[in-house]
Amino acid sequence: MFHTRGKPLPPVADGACPATSTRRNLSVRHHYRRHRRPYQQLRRRRALVAVLAAGATFAAATLVGLVAAAPAQAATSWPGGRWQPGPAQYGMTVVSDVPLRMDDGVVLTADIGYPANPLTGKRLPGRFPVLVQQNPYIFGGEPDSFFVSRGYIFVSVDVRGTTNSQAPDNGPLVNPLFGPRIARDGAAVVDWAAHDLAGSNGTIGLYGCSQLGINQLFTAAAVGPDSPVKAIIPACASNGYDIYFAGGVPSATVPLFANSALGAIGGSKHLPENTAFGEALVDEISASGPRAYNGTFWQERTTSADMAEQIVRNGIPALLWTGWQASESTGALEFWTALQNAAQGRPADASMRPGQPTTGRYQLLVGNWGHGSGLDKSIELEWYDTWLRGQNTGIAATRTPLHLYEKGSDRWVNAASYPLVADYSPYYLDERSGFTPRPSGSGGTDTVSWGQPDQAGNTLTYTTAAFAAGTTLAGPVSASIYASSTNANIGLIATLEDVAPGGAATRITSGSLVGSMSALDEDSSWRDSNGDLTLPVHPYTEDTTVRPGEVGRYDIKINPTLWSVAPGHSLRLVLSTQASSDDCGGLLGTPQPCAYTAAQQASLTGGGYQIQRTADHRSVVNLPLLSYRKLPAAPSGLTPTSNWTVLPLGW
Repeated sequence: MFHTRGKPLPPVADGACPATSTRRNLSVRHHYRRHRRPYQQLRRRRALVAVLAAGATFAAATLVGLVAAAPAQAATSWPGGRWQPGPAQYGMTVVSDVPLRMDDGVVLTADIGYPANPLTGKRLPGRFPVLVQQNPYIFGGEPDSFFVSRGYIFVSVDVRGTTNSQAPDNGPLVNPLFGPRIARDGAAVVDWAAHDLAGSNGTIGLYGCSQLGINQLFTAAAVGPDSPVKAIIPACASNGYDIYFAGGVPSATVPLFANSALGAIGGSKHLPENTAFGEALVDEISASGPRAYNGTFWQERTTSADMAEQIVRNGIPALLWTGWQASESTGALEFWTALQNAAQGRPADASMRPGQPTTGRYQLLVGNWGHGSGLDKSIELEWYDTWLRGQNTGIAATRTPLHLYEKGSDRWVNAASYPLVADYSPYYLDERSGFTPRPSGSGGTDTVSWGQPDQAGNTLTYTTAAFAAGTTLAGPVSASIYASSTNANIGLIATLEDVAPGGAATRITSGSLVGSMSALDEDSSWRDSNGDLTLPVHPYTEDTTVRPGEVGRYDIKINPTLWSVAPGHSLRLVLSTQASSDDCGGLLGTPQPCAYTAAQQASLTGGGYQIQRTADHRSVVNLPLLSYRKLPAAPSGLTPTSNWTVLPLGW
C-alpha cells in the first residue's frame, strides 16, 4: 500500500499492482512523498497563481495589440485558436524503480507518475494517454506533475547504464549514447507502455529535451508504421555531425560527448568502463583516427534525412523546438525541412521548393535563446492534446508551420518554407575591403595568416554600403572563397556582422571549413533557382589534398539566421583563421573549430593564405535577402508556463 510519512493510505481499488498488469509480473516499490494537507494547500496556491497569471498575461497581450479583443465564444489566444490549457485537475502518485527487461536481458528501471485524487493521493481508476521519456541523466528523471495533473500517465525510464538501470556485461560502453541500441530499447518501452502498463489507454507520446529529445527521434524512427506513438516533441534535439565537428574540426562539444560516456552527464554507475571508453574516443579523434571522420560510429549516432523519412512513414507528428544560439539550431532547421519534404514525397535532404505545400503535422519553433531554454509546457500540452486525445485545437491547421524569432527587430514571424527566399543575392569580395552585389573590373588578392583573430594580420573584413531601406537575412548562407595556402591545409572562418552607422558591429552568424575536409557533396548540397549554392554539404569522410600555392574553392556553410538589418546599417564579412578562446570556452553554443586533430594542427600551423577576388576566382557570399520587415509579425506574448519568455501564440 502507499504511505504518506508512515500513514497508510487505502490500497488500489482493483487490487492489482498500480504500475503494471500481471502479464509482465514486474516488481515495484511504491512511494508517496507528500503530506496530504500541504499538498492540497500547494495545489490550491499553484492553481490560483496559474489562473491569475493567465488572466494577467492575456489581458496585457490584448492591451498591447498582440491578441485582438474578441466577443464571447471567440477563438482563444493559444496556437490554433481553439484550445486553452485550463487548471490542473489531478494530483500525482509515483511508483518507482519498475523493472523493464530488454531483448538482450538488460533491465531498465522506470518511475511512473499516475493521476491521483489530490486529497487522498490514491491512483485514479480509468485509462489515460501515456508520455514516455528516456532519461540518461542523474537529474530530471522524475515524472512531470504538470502533465500528470492534466490527465496523462508519465513514464520516465533510465536508459541502460545510467542511474538504476543495468548495463550489459560485455561491450566497451555501457551507456550507448544514442544510436540503434537506444532505438531498440525505446521501441520496447513504447510497446510495454501501450500494452502492459496498467491504466494506459494504448496511446503514447514521447517527451524530453537535449539527449532526451534525441532519444525521441531514434525511437520514433524505430517503432514502425501504425505504432502506439502518436506525437513527439524532440526539443533541443537535432544531433547532426556538424554539432561535434565544425567544418571538419572537432568542436567543444566533443569533450562533452566523451564526458557523457564518463558519467558526468549520463550518471553511469559503471565509471571505469565509461572512463576508458571516453578517453579512448578523445585520444583517437586527437590522433586523427577513424572516429575523427564521419564514419559508421558517428553515422549511427547522428540524426539524418533518412531518419526524418522514417518518422514520416511511421505517421508520427513532430514539434521541434530550439534557439538560434543553440548547438542544434542548424540541424533542427534541416531536420524540419526533411520532414516537410518527406511528407510531400520529395527527397528529404533537398531544399524546399518555392511554394511547396506544407503540413502542420511537422512544426518547428526557433527562439532567441540557447540550448535547453525557451520551452513552454502549456504549448507542449496542446500538441499532445491534439494528437493523443484527438482534440480539435486548430494547431495542426496552420499553413505556416515554421515559427521564427527575427533578431534585430525582436519579433516573432511565421513562415511556410525553408529557406525563406527563392533566389539568393551574390555579394562579392572587392577592392578596398568592399562587399558588393556586382564585382568591380579590377581584381586582386588579400593576405591573412593562421592565428588568433585578435592579432594583427589574422583577419580580413569586407563591408557593404549601407542599406538605405534596411534588409533581412533569412536562411542559411554560403560563402565560396577562392584561396591558396603556403601550407598543405587551410582553415577559414566566415562571420557576418551587422554594422551600425556609428561603426558598432554585432555578430550575426558564422561558419567554418578546414581545407582537408572541403570535398563537396553536390547531390545533397542546396542551390537556389539560379543554381547558386545556398547550403554546401560536405561528407567529412576522408581528407582532401591541399597543394601549397594552388588556388582552391572552399565552400563554407554559414549557420542560418533570421536577422533584420535596420535602415542605414551595413553587413560585414569577417574572414579569420582560428576561433577565439571566448568562442571555445562554452558548450552547446553554435559549434566552432576548437580542438584540431594532430594532423590538422601540424598542417595548419604557420600558414599564410591568399584570398582571391580576381576575374577567374571571384570569392562570393550568397545571401538570403528579403525586404526589411517583409514578414508580418505573429501574435506573441507570455504564458503562465513560459518563464517570462515571449513566445509566438498565433501560428
